[in-house]
Amino acid sequence: MQPFFFVTRLSVHHVGKLLYLCLFIVVNASVTTVHASPAGYQDDDITQGSLVYFQQGQVIQALALDTQVSMKVSGLLNRVTVKQVFINDSDLWVNGRYLFPLPETAAVDSMALRIGDKVINGQIQPKKQALHTFETAKKQGKQASLLQQQRRNLFISEVANLAPHGQLVVEISYQQKIEYSDGVFSLRFPLAITPRYNPQDNHGVEPLAQPELMANTQIDTQVNMQVSIDAGFELTSLSSLYHPIKQSNKGHLYSVSFTGKQIADRDFVLQWQANVGALPQAATFYQTGKTHVEADVKSYFEINKVNGTDPLQGQSHPVDNSLYSLVMLMPPSVEVSEQHLIARELILVIDTSGSMSGQSITQAKQALPFALAGLRDIDTFNIIEFNSDVSMLSATPLPANSRNIDRAKRFIYALEADGGTEMRSALQTALVDSVQQDSNQTDIRSDMLRQVIFMTDGAVGNEHELYQLINDQLGDSRLFTVGIGSAPNSDFMRRAATMGRGTFTYIGDESEVQQKIEQLLNKIEQPVLTNIGLHYLDGSVPDYWPTTISDLYQNEPLWVSIKSASHQQQPIIVSGNINGQYWQQQLDFENNQAAKGIDLLWANAQITSLELYKDNASRDRVNKQVEALGILYHLVTSQTSLVAVDVTPVNPLIDSPIDVKLQPHMPHGLQAAPSSSQVLPQTGTSSRLWLLIGFSLLSLGLLHYLWLRQCLPGQLLVIESNE
Repeated sequence: MQPFFFVTRLSVHHVGKLLYLCLFIVVNASVTTVHASPAGYQDDDITQGSLVYFQQGQVIQALALDTQVSMKVSGLLNRVTVKQVFINDSDLWVNGRYLFPLPETAAVDSMALRIGDKVINGQIQPKKQALHTFETAKKQGKQASLLQQQRRNLFISEVANLAPHGQLVVEISYQQKIEYSDGVFSLRFPLAITPRYNPQDNHGVEPLAQPELMANTQIDTQVNMQVSIDAGFELTSLSSLYHPIKQSNKGHLYSVSFTGKQIADRDFVLQWQANVGALPQAATFYQTGKTHVEADVKSYFEINKVNGTDPLQGQSHPVDNSLYSLVMLMPPSVEVSEQHLIARELILVIDTSGSMSGQSITQAKQALPFALAGLRDIDTFNIIEFNSDVSMLSATPLPANSRNIDRAKRFIYALEADGGTEMRSALQTALVDSVQQDSNQTDIRSDMLRQVIFMTDGAVGNEHELYQLINDQLGDSRLFTVGIGSAPNSDFMRRAATMGRGTFTYIGDESEVQQKIEQLLNKIEQPVLTNIGLHYLDGSVPDYWPTTISDLYQNEPLWVSIKSASHQQQPIIVSGNINGQYWQQQLDFENNQAAKGIDLLWANAQITSLELYKDNASRDRVNKQVEALGILYHLVTSQTSLVAVDVTPVNPLIDSPIDVKLQPHMPHGLQAAPSSSQVLPQTGTSSRLWLLIGFSLLSLGLLHYLWLRQCLPGQLLVIESNE
């Protein structure tokens, strides 16, 4: 029996070695998931940065990028041009791909490729066709550029055949309206995007890769900003919230610029105020016909005519003399009295995933006590925190007394940022109405106003799944989103708040937490205007977007984009309820202001509404409508892109050009993982699984060692019996 024991021992010995080897691999694999190889870079590795390529495992800077932003503000409208200068400092021909954010409300309508003194204007094409045009030009050695939308606030800019030590300039322009609330005008330009997380079960949604910064390759990408403002009145204040600026003015004309170039690691926010007498109570801008009337629109309709299809079902024609209007209306000021205040059930939801580490979690934890401080004795509340899992302060909402608030503060103090962003479970939990849960309390709680405040950076990639959940489960709740951090996913949060009949608040710095949370809580105590609708004097309904208008709160304007036939212009009635009483106001368009790009805002608002409620059943129909609108109004959408091609080949194609991609730049305040200063937080990795496997293998190795030393219980008896 001895030989049998020897062979068995030898096999186990080798197994032990294998276990140690597996343990070594697992430990290193857990590090490798943090330090990704160059092959791990994908298009969704998003944020500002420089263009690089990989050679023999090394990251080599091949293409520098200079970004220049120019804004022209006129009243409540903003025309923005973003100039991207691609500079090839290498001895190789290169193709460059650059991913960058733009405001979620931007109507992107033009692109120009500048090669020396030559300017090539981009043409709008269906997305697949534009990509084919670009790839064909690339293979033919022609210089070209392509602008695609990946998300509503994320775009891809590509250039082909950039010569050694040469440069290409891509200019992108968009139209947007100025934000206005509580007497403050503001504009925001995103300069970074927090990496997004996709859950394992993403229902067919393509996952977004998590960017990881590699050691010694971080390059500070810088941006130059120029803003000119013609507000139509003198300003009492003008300030940049997060960047140092220089400013000057001549009468009503104001100029703002960065104090030197700034690192592109946090959003730019500019605010200004005017005397109370200059604040608008109503404003109307109009435009007759389209901004873009081009041959490609006609050819698009000719193609569809041949195919026997009409994407817009006869709604429009390339020759368009319609009147496009953008209306801003302030609801009347209402004195909020105690008799109109009703009890509230306030649900506070806080994101504690890895992407919230650093300043973001600090801001969110500071915001929660301010929210609790605004509760009254008649209110109830609860706190929900989520990352990979969801936990609650209490299984049911708690009365807002001092004992429960102290309990909540202890809960808040213990919160830490770690894990994935499993937002679906958190939304499901937050939107469950306690009235429906507990029938015994229905009489007591049926008149309570249920409000959910969701604090997050919005770093998710399964947005449409979450929109569907909000649409299905909102009920009578109101969903208010609070964007936390230097670069939150404001597109998701703004649209989620729109579906939730609430508002979106952005907090970009710790110093703003108290002010903005208190403003939000004071505002949502009582909606000023509800059940809002628009109609003409004759009762017919204008073609306006968005068709569903959220409740309005004190000092918050109503924005509506309207399209009407030029010969049918007539007053519009805006109606709603104030404190349960019917209210209406007539818009006569007497003070119309002529402006450019109003049609772009109307089309963009329609596209936003169409895509917001898109589901599997309507997907094909909505995509065709979006493509048609994109072609008609020359807009970059999910279904259309801009492409520009120089007809003259320049690359002799002796060697195929290398492809270069974006090197990510960490957003300001996003804290690195403890193990490395070059790595982003593990918001979506399988670190816990790797640790579990590692500890399991370590335990097996220890057991093997004890077995060899004959230290395990009963082992001696087994050996003796074998002998």
